[in-house]
Amino acid sequence: MTDNPPDAFLSHRSTDKPAVEHIAAALQKQGLNCFLDKWDIAPGDEWLRNLEQGLRDSRFIVIFFGPDGIGPYQQAEADAALRRQIQQRQHCVIPVLLPGATPEHIAQCSVFLQGVNALRFHTLDDPLPNDLLAGLLRGEDPEHLRQLIRAEAQAPADLLQTLQSWLSGLSIGWQDGECIISEDQGQRCLNIPDLSTSFNADSIEYLLSWKSRLTSLIGREQELQTLHAWADAPQQISCCLITGEGGTGKTRLAFEFARQLRDQKGWQAGEAQGLSGSWYTADAGTLVVIDYPEQRPDKVRALLETLARQPLTCKLRVLLLGRNGDFLQQLTQTLQTIIAPGFELTGLADGADTNADAWQLFQEAWQSLHQRQKRAAPPLPLTPADFHHWQQRHTTHRRPLFVLALAVHCMQQPGAHELNAPEILRALVQQYEINRLIKEAKQMQLDPHCLVMLRALGAIAGKLPGEALRQLIQASEKLSLDIRLPKLNQLKQTSLWLDGGIPALQPDLLAADLLHHTLTEIADDQAGTWQYCALVAAPDRREASSILGRLIHDAQFILQRSWPLQALIGWVIQDDERSASINTALNRNNLERSLLPLSIATWQKAVQAHEQLAQDNFAAYGPDLAQSLNNWSINLAVDGQRTQALQASGRAAAIYEQLTQANFAAYGADLAASLSNWSNRLAADGQRAQALEVIGRAVAIYEQLAQANFVAYGADLAMSLNNWSNRLAADGQRAQALEVIGRAVKIYEQLVQANFAAYGEDLAASLNNWSVYLARDGQRAQALDAIGRAVKIYEQLAQANFAAYGSDLAMSLNNWSIRLAEDGQHAQALDAIGRAVKIYEQLAQANFAAYGADLASSLNNWSIRLAEDGQNAQALDAIGRAVAIREQLAQANFAAYGAVLADSLNNWSNRLAEDGQRAQALDAIKRAVAIDEQLAQENFAAYSPALALNLNNWSNRLAENAVLTAEEAKQLMDIRARLRQIKRRVRDKGVQVPAHYAWLFESSEPDDGD
Repeated sequence: MTDNPPDAFLSHRSTDKPAVEHIAAALQKQGLNCFLDKWDIAPGDEWLRNLEQGLRDSRFIVIFFGPDGIGPYQQAEADAALRRQIQQRQHCVIPVLLPGATPEHIAQCSVFLQGVNALRFHTLDDPLPNDLLAGLLRGEDPEHLRQLIRAEAQAPADLLQTLQSWLSGLSIGWQDGECIISEDQGQRCLNIPDLSTSFNADSIEYLLSWKSRLTSLIGREQELQTLHAWADAPQQISCCLITGEGGTGKTRLAFEFARQLRDQKGWQAGEAQGLSGSWYTADAGTLVVIDYPEQRPDKVRALLETLARQPLTCKLRVLLLGRNGDFLQQLTQTLQTIIAPGFELTGLADGADTNADAWQLFQEAWQSLHQRQKRAAPPLPLTPADFHHWQQRHTTHRRPLFVLALAVHCMQQPGAHELNAPEILRALVQQYEINRLIKEAKQMQLDPHCLVMLRALGAIAGKLPGEALRQLIQASEKLSLDIRLPKLNQLKQTSLWLDGGIPALQPDLLAADLLHHTLTEIADDQAGTWQYCALVAAPDRREASSILGRLIHDAQFILQRSWPLQALIGWVIQDDERSASINTALNRNNLERSLLPLSIATWQKAVQAHEQLAQDNFAAYGPDLAQSLNNWSINLAVDGQRTQALQASGRAAAIYEQLTQANFAAYGADLAASLSNWSNRLAADGQRAQALEVIGRAVAIYEQLAQANFVAYGADLAMSLNNWSNRLAADGQRAQALEVIGRAVKIYEQLVQANFAAYGEDLAASLNNWSVYLARDGQRAQALDAIGRAVKIYEQLAQANFAAYGSDLAMSLNNWSIRLAEDGQHAQALDAIGRAVKIYEQLAQANFAAYGADLASSLNNWSIRLAEDGQNAQALDAIGRAVAIREQLAQANFAAYGAVLADSLNNWSNRLAEDGQRAQALDAIKRAVAIDEQLAQENFAAYSPALALNLNNWSNRLAENAVLTAEEAKQLMDIRARLRQIKRRVRDKGVQVPAHYAWLFESSEPDDGD
């Protein structure tokens, strides 16, 4: 052997032999002699001695690392090779990463490999890595070989690097809630989960999980293109949010994108589990995927804030995956600088509405399900027409998860397409989880339902580790719950136990269905108790409460199942300690609306508890009582309970006034903030005079505080002046409103000079308001100048961060359009509002929940401008779109959007009438009146002026026809009689009528009896 020594000894693990043999064959074709045990050691030869001889005689030792790392015999070969390298002081070791292996595997082999040039195969089909390896074995300069890589346009940048370069890293640590980030050597790879090689036909979790990759990623080409453009952008650090309901495939899309970056562009990409540790980065770039930032908003915000402030040498992308855009609504100015526009993921569909993508997904899933079970796939169980009909039954049927679920269930039940998506999911959960766990429990002689219960409750915590399970078991025993949980050592013997605990069932919709079934069918009247026990046993109660909120949402709005939330509320408020613990978990930003009733109940309980304590010691517990009332008021207002919210905020203000009298320095700011909140509640209730008086008092307090400390309270003073100006304008005191908003602008201008990043947005908002009041005062030139300045500021801010300021820019463009129109610049006005609509369309496409209302408002205004320009057809189309959006919003939350829907219907009626569509115009205004009647019944003072206006318009629509039928004539008389009643009641009750409705109530009309 020494006469013709091998060029390379190929050290490898037996499981990697096929890949290594493939590479060896390619090297041989290039004239290189390789020592491979399968080729060079014949049966009967002395195996160990021949290996030693090969190691000794070969010029290079190539150590191959596969997906499973290095084997024990291979480690011995590597140690021997490194000893030889050190003794001979001659480089002879070449580490090679096979597809699926990571630099971490090399680091685990030996610290002495850190400075060695290593080669990476992303795929065995690429000839370039073979050429590079051949060059290394011939002794070519590694830098010359890197030039070959750079010459290949599509070649990943990380094919040939030193381990130190591969292993540079980003360390994330936490100290007292503060995020600490440093760049040093990494310790582990970002994770891209993959279960595709571990087929399990008995696990619904496997069959429906994106990690199994039963099919290719279908129908998301445009989204992938958008993400790649974001990754390739020049910014060093950038963050993007993908939103979408459960089952739309957000996580699959994100990790397919991560895989492409890793395999095609040489990035480090994946999830940073726990957001704490040290991960490898790559020269090409690093992608960190964070799922559900709303579950841990404070931690994710702190991480992003630190990244935004701290310059990094590595290119970094952070991809957030959430249900909605609420997480982005409360970001600091610094953090907003790294936020890039995101998008919303919906179901699979194409422009022709043929469901081609969804049908392709179903077919591929059907084939894959049988192939992975090594079975021939029978003919498809349904025709394209059957599938299309199933898809059309509900929009959720377009979501990839439900298409996969249909394919799985069709294997068991050929007529599965007769069921809707929730029914299919329930059948699969019953078959694969509930029945299996009941059978296992019986075999172990446990309570038949105990394993189902634990599997279901695991979803609330995300995972129930041993200590949480021990606490849950103890609580169930103490409360003598009907379902007897096993001891922890028994649980460790069950199929549920995995990596030190019981994980949640995945995907989330399966977990929601299982939990709903368990609480309603098994727990029954103890459903509230079990939910509470799971929440308090969770390692992180805040995060667990967020997960529960998401599960409730999924069950209610996607699976169409009612949730036993009242059972949880009833159990919690029975005890002060229980209520306080849940209240603490819910006292966070971005609270899920599904948990709002629970939050309201716990704040009410907190108010009652603090009232009792404050009676005995007001000085000690009065502040807590006021704070609880304030928070209770905010939650009540969000839930549409305006009267109760008003009462609570008024009581909070009264308590702070009492505290402030004793200690202004300590409670003055709290009193001012509480008065501001109370003023908002009063205005919402139609008590405009009281709202004006209260906000005026808040301004007086902030003026006193700012005089002593402008830096601390200047911004609060400006904000309260802004609010006071709004109240004054609503009261018709336009001159005073103009003077007050002018003062706010001056304060913000002073603050902006010192810190544009912090106060530029506030200055623009104040300029916007100032423009409105200048226009009302007839100072049109000044109004146009002010809003123009606001637009310029927002354009500057939006250029740096569209996601953060795009909506503000659209709003200011909307207002600029109005001012331009007033100035006679109609073409410019039409252009401005058109720009606003385009921005809102872009924002609403990414997050309809956040920007749908704004889009409807801008469409409403665009319709007006189009009509003024004579573009009647386009105007009618625009207002029709606005109505459709507001109908959708009002269906979900009538209290919030009913009034604006009525306003749009009124405008739509006008456009329809102009277009000659009299019947449709009458129908639209009739619907507007019906909505305002409903609102006025609940709050006459707030909604009676709008009701009167729409009754007046309805009357005008009917009267436009010169000849009325008898029925129409009677209807007209009834409408006018109703209008007179409204006017008289407004007078009698002393309702303050907004200025823009005043003309309607100034006209004198006879009473009904005249």
